[in-house]
This record gives sequence, structure tokens and C-alpha cells, in this order.
Amino acid sequence: MNLYDVILIAVALSMDAGAITISNCSVYKNSLSAKKQWAMPVFFAIFQGIMPLIGFALGSLLTFIKENENVASYLSSAIFFILSSKIFIDIIKDAKEKTMTFSEAKEEREKDKKVQNLTFLVLILQGIATSIDALVIGITFVELTFSIWLAVLVIAVITFIIVGLCVLFGKKLGHLFGKYADFVGAIILLFLAIKSLVEVFI
Repeated sequence: MNLYDVILIAVALSMDAGAITISNCSVYKNSLSAKKQWAMPVFFAIFQGIMPLIGFALGSLLTFIKENENVASYLSSAIFFILSSKIFIDIIKDAKEKTMTFSEAKEEREKDKKVQNLTFLVLILQGIATSIDALVIGITFVELTFSIWLAVLVIAVITFIIVGLCVLFGKKLGHLFGKYADFVGAIILLFLAIKSLVEVFI
């Protein structure tokens, strides 16, 4: 496996992280600070870099992982589905809030101030979900013709660049979809959950 192969792998691995970033920028557009915006490329780059390294270190378990190759897809699908479900629940809460009186709506907001707020815990979960495949691919890096550290660096840098571009694009997408942004973001996450599950049978 040469450097060109790793670059292609890095681009492929960063696609899901890019989609999640666009989703985040749409769903959390009203509470997404500059700090959290640029935390996304940092978080995703770190996870996409660390996971292949862990996979490489676990090369001795290659036989076991080959026999359980669908575990990564199931796990990714479950995490994406949970995150998607949370957004749909938030949408339902917002719809319910519109039927309340002003005072009732205010009281409801006080009870749940974290609705539509991107937390670092959510970013960590997303980082794990989008990098599960990177861990599995890391096992194949035992065939690298160059340093594993260079491979990890290439993956992290490419992920950072692609996700960084998605941050800029995602903000525009959020304004474009307006009131439908939350729904679109949830659909993207649900699509990724289904995609991960379908990959098991392909």
C-alpha cells in the first residue's frame, strides 16, 4: 500500500465527517459559536487519525476482526440512528411548543435549555461514529510501504481540510434551508445510519 492509496482512503474516510459537519451547521445554526464550528474539523481529524493507528496496533487480532467485519457497520449505524432520533425528537418538541401559550412555552424552554445545542459530548460521539471504518481500515496498514505515522498524519490533515470546507459550506446551507434545516440535518444522519447498515449486505 503506497501513499497514493492512503490519500484516496483519507478522502473516502472524511466524506462521512463532512456530511455530519453540514448536518451540524444546519441543525445547530442558531447556537453554533466560532469555537464549536472549528472544533468539528479538529475533533474529526483527531479521531480519523487515531483510529487507524489503533487498528494498526490491533493487527494481531486480524483473524477475529475478519470474522466479525460487520461489527463496524452495525456500530456506526446505531450511533448515527441515535443522533438522528434525538434531532427528530427535538423537532417534535418544537412543534409541540408552538401549540402552547407564551408562558407555557417559556417554561418549557427553561426546562430544556440544551435543545438544539451542539455539545462536545455530541462531537465525541460523532467522531467515534465517523471513524469506526477508519479503525478497521487501519488493520490493513500492516501492508504500508512507508511509516504508519505519515499515513495517520495524511488522514488527519485531509480530514481537517475537507471538514473545514464543509463548515463554511454548512453555514450557507443552514441559511438556505431556513426552517427546514433541522429536518434536513436529521435526514442526513438517518441516511448515514441506513448507508452503514446497507454496507453489511453489499
